[in-house]
Amino acid sequence: MKEALLITGATSDLGYGYLKKFKDKNITIIAFYYDFEERLDDLIENYGLNIVKIYFDFLCLDNLEEKVKELSEKYFISKVLHLSAPIVKQERFNKISKEVFYNDFTIQVVSLVEILKIVLLRMKKEKKGKIVIVLTSYTVGALPKFLSSYVTSKYAVMGFLKSLVSEYGQFNIQINGISPSMIQSKFLNNMDERMVEMEIEKHPMKRTVTIDEVAEIIDYLFFNNNSFLNGNNILLTGGENF
Repeated sequence: MKEALLITGATSDLGYGYLKKFKDKNITIIAFYYDFEERLDDLIENYGLNIVKIYFDFLCLDNLEEKVKELSEKYFISKVLHLSAPIVKQERFNKISKEVFYNDFTIQVVSLVEILKIVLLRMKKEKKGKIVIVLTSYTVGALPKFLSSYVTSKYAVMGFLKSLVSEYGQFNIQINGISPSMIQSKFLNNMDERMVEMEIEKHPMKRTVTIDEVAEIIDYLFFNNNSFLNGNNILLTGGENF
């Protein structure tokens, strides 16, 4: 059975940037996306990737488990990259509706739960699997401002990661997170411009982390031969201390 990488948020800036550098043409890429389908077409036509396009709205998960089951019958999903995230807007806590919290939690946490409920069954049987989850430096001490919903969901994902490691590590399934500081992407478009400038100014390297730099760490976690690298939340903060 052909091996596959399942990626959520495949057409995000980070997803697209990572896949442009993806070197293993023997792996099928199961790409969950919501918009920017043309990016997947570009990867197929100009980068030679074997991509199965799955349009899916992660706000409505009714048939997600069924879809992943269907895919698992065709492919051994040996790798999962979770990038799915809501559109982030800075807002004071007392202005955020509970629906925003529910939506963020659904997109970032529940979607991953539904996917891994199925994928981990086969990984456990094969005694092989790698899962990479992109978190945020806000989970390692950076103080978020007006991002309570987004950051709460990221902490929940981190807790989920740690719980799975204790259960599945014995089956040679490696689950790791990456916590980058601000990435130079569309994410910053919804952030207060002055706040971003101030964060850059006080940063030791006087800049944000690039998509390529995050992609390098993702690639390493998937393709290195160190089977003991497990349960980590790798900081990519350029020397920033919190």
